[in-house]
Amino acid sequence: MNTKTRATLRRIAGGLQVRLTGLRPRRVPIAFKLALVMTLLLVLGMTSLGLFIADNQNRLLRTQLHDFGNTMALQLAKLASEPILSENSLNLRMLTTNLGQDEKVLGAGIYDHDGQLLSVTGLQPDAIHFPSGHLPSGPAGVVSQPWFQQAQGKPPERMLSFIAPATYQDVRVGSVVVTLSASQMDQAARRAREAIVYAILAMTLLASLLAYWLSRRLSLPIHHLMEATEAIGRGDLATRIDQQRNDELGYLFEGFNNMAAGLLKKSQVERVFSRYVSKSVADKVLANLDEVRLVDRPIEATVLFADITGFTAMSEKLQPSQVSELLNEYFSYISRACSLYGGVVDKFIGDCAMLVFGVLEDDSDHAFNAVSCAILIQQLAATLNKQRRASGRPEVHFRIGINSGAMLAGNLGSDDRMEYTVVGDAVNLASRLCSEAEPEQIIIRKQLLTMLEPRISAQAGQTLSIRGKSSPVQIYSVQGIHAEAVPRLQTNLKTLLDGREADDKKRAVYHA
Repeated sequence: MNTKTRATLRRIAGGLQVRLTGLRPRRVPIAFKLALVMTLLLVLGMTSLGLFIADNQNRLLRTQLHDFGNTMALQLAKLASEPILSENSLNLRMLTTNLGQDEKVLGAGIYDHDGQLLSVTGLQPDAIHFPSGHLPSGPAGVVSQPWFQQAQGKPPERMLSFIAPATYQDVRVGSVVVTLSASQMDQAARRAREAIVYAILAMTLLASLLAYWLSRRLSLPIHHLMEATEAIGRGDLATRIDQQRNDELGYLFEGFNNMAAGLLKKSQVERVFSRYVSKSVADKVLANLDEVRLVDRPIEATVLFADITGFTAMSEKLQPSQVSELLNEYFSYISRACSLYGGVVDKFIGDCAMLVFGVLEDDSDHAFNAVSCAILIQQLAATLNKQRRASGRPEVHFRIGINSGAMLAGNLGSDDRMEYTVVGDAVNLASRLCSEAEPEQIIIRKQLLTMLEPRISAQAGQTLSIRGKSSPVQIYSVQGIHAEAVPRLQTNLKTLLDGREADDKKRAVYHA
C-alpha cells in the first residue's frame, strides 16, 4: 500500500468518524425523562385499572345472563312437569308462547323424557344434548349450551341455550330449553371495553401533558443550576442563583453560591498575590499550598540589579503622587522586559529592581538573557528620555549590575511571612556591581564576559576590592550584543513601546 492510498484511507476514516460523532444522540433533557417515566407509570396504572374494570364488567354481565337463563329454565321446567305427564299440549303451548313474549328470550322449547319436541316457540339449537340420569331441580341441574345462528347477510350471532330437567316427585319426566342471545352480552362488553379504552387514551393524554408540565417545573431549578455552572466555567465568578427554596434544591443552591463566592475570593487572592510577586512564583506557590515552605535548593542562575541614579534628588522635586507614578511606570516596563527574556522579578527595593533568570524555569542561556534584558532596559530608558526632554520632565537613567553563579533559591522567612527569593555570594556581588556602575552603564565581571564571548562585547573597567573576598574583581562595561540577537532586541523594544501606547489610551479613557 503506497503513501497516497494510506492518506486517502485516513481521510475517509476521519470523515466517517466525524459523521458518526454527529450521529451520536444528544443529551436527553431531564424534563423529558421525568415526563416519560411519570406518563408510563400513569398509563400502566390506568391500563391495569381498565383491564380490571373490564374483566369485572364481563364477569358481571356473564353472571347476570346465566342467572336469568337458569331462572327462566327452572321456572319453565317447574310449570311444565305436570302438563308433560298429562300430555296437555295446549297448556304446554301456552307456557312456551308466554315465555317467548319476553324480549330477552329468543326461544323456548319443551321435550318429553325421550327428547321428543312437545312445544316450541322462537329459536332452538339444531342439536340438543339433554342431561341424563336423575337430576335434582334447581340451578345445579341446569346445563348451558352455546351455539351460533347464521343469518344471510349478517354476521353469526352467538346464542346460549339453558337446558333444565322437568321432574315430578324427583323423577325426570322431560326437559325444557330456554334460548337467550349471548351477542347482546358480547356487544355490551365490547362497548364497555371501548369506553374504557377511550377513557384510558384521554387520561393518558391529560396525564402526559400534566407530567410534562410538572417535570418542567421540577427540572427548572436544575436548568438554572446548569446555566450558573456554565457561567462559572466561562469565568463569570460573580454568578449567583437568586432563588429561595426550603427543600434539597435550596440547600444545593446555597452550596453552589458558597462555592462560587469561594472561587471568586480565591481568584481575587490569586490576582492580588500575583501583583506582589512574580506570576511564575505565584503559580508555583499556589500549586503547593500544602508545602508553602519549599525546600531551598542550590542553583546556577543570573541576577540583575537595575537602579535609578539620582532618584533621591529627583524625588525631592516631585510630589509623592508623581514619584509613585514614575516608579510604577518604569517598574512596569522592567517587569515586561524581564518576562520577554524568561526572567522573573524577585523584588522591588525602593527605586531598585532585582531580576533573576534561570530560577523557576530551566534556562541554559540565562546569563545571555539577563544581559539582553539589561540592554533592552537601557534602550527603552533612552527612548523614553527623549519624550521626557521634549515635555520638560526630568530624565530617568539606570545603572545595572549583573552576575551569574551558584545561589540558594526558595521560600525564605518565618511562618508568618515568607518571600520567594535567591540568596548567596553571587547575589551580593551583583548588588555591589550595580552600585559601582555609572548612569546608563551595565557592569559584569570578567568570568561572565569570558562565558558569553563572543556573543557580547564589553570594555574593561577597574578592579574592585570586595569585602569578604581575598582577590579583587575585574569588572567590564557591556557595550552591545551580537548582531544575531539584535532583531529580537528591536522586536522586544517595539513590543514595550506599543504596550505603553495601549496603556496610555486606557488611562485616557478611564480619566475621561
